[in-house]
Amino acid sequence: MWVLFASLNPISEGIRSVFIKKASKEFDSIVISWANNLLPVICFTPMLFFIDLKFNNLFWIGLFGSSIINVAANILYMRSISKGDISSVMPMQSFAPIFLLISSPFILGEFPNFVGLIGIILGFVGSYLLNLDLRKHGIFYPFKSLVKDKGTRYMLIVAFLWSISANFDKIAIKNSSTWQHMAFTNIIIFTTISILINTNKKFRIKSFSGNKKYLLIISAFTVGSYIFHMTALSMTLAAYFIAMKRMSGVISVFLGNLFLKEANLRQRLLGAVVMFLGVLLIVFS
Repeated sequence: MWVLFASLNPISEGIRSVFIKKASKEFDSIVISWANNLLPVICFTPMLFFIDLKFNNLFWIGLFGSSIINVAANILYMRSISKGDISSVMPMQSFAPIFLLISSPFILGEFPNFVGLIGIILGFVGSYLLNLDLRKHGIFYPFKSLVKDKGTRYMLIVAFLWSISANFDKIAIKNSSTWQHMAFTNIIIFTTISILINTNKKFRIKSFSGNKKYLLIISAFTVGSYIFHMTALSMTLAAYFIAMKRMSGVISVFLGNLFLKEANLRQRLLGAVVMFLGVLLIVFS
């Protein structure tokens, strides 16, 4: 059963990215970020009354560390999809475990083994293949485009932020529970973004004028992603689930071509698959 739920998570995230792209034509990324956490707060906050709550200093450090980072990551994630093709920006999430593997020697004193190094190499090769058509401008131009293109640049920053917030998530969960951390994190992120909207004239309530059904659909798929995430994680090893979760990049390539008519399906699919294989090697190393 864990395979089913672990597969539904990246499918849900892939479909959500399509609606984020559609909503970005009418709403600013910060408004989409606010809506993204609306239904999760409504659905998960009541759970706090039915679980054993645990509080200590390490929990608060992990919670606020993760929440602050994820406020920025959340907004940049939406902005990334609004600025680029989902078939090119979503695979950039595969850089999160790559960044984590690179930073581990400095933070934790852990060094990647040979298999992990091959995984890192495949990650970079896959990112090159995503923009293979740009090699006519120079052999290194596909790599340069990752930084020059706003969409992929923002998602690379998101992947880097996630590689840091994952450490805070682990601290908070070890000193409480998965559901407690998830509920409090959503509350803090939603509250912080609400304050940002209401203290900035540009993003006041008038910013919500438009087709709000896209915002509700995005939020609903976020709830689904959380449920599939936690259910699969409770049934299997974290490494197995993380590997399946990164399939969202491959799925987004198909969805981008199918619903948004994004070009270069074959090269982007090849790049996404190679990056996914790199993640598999990293996870199981």
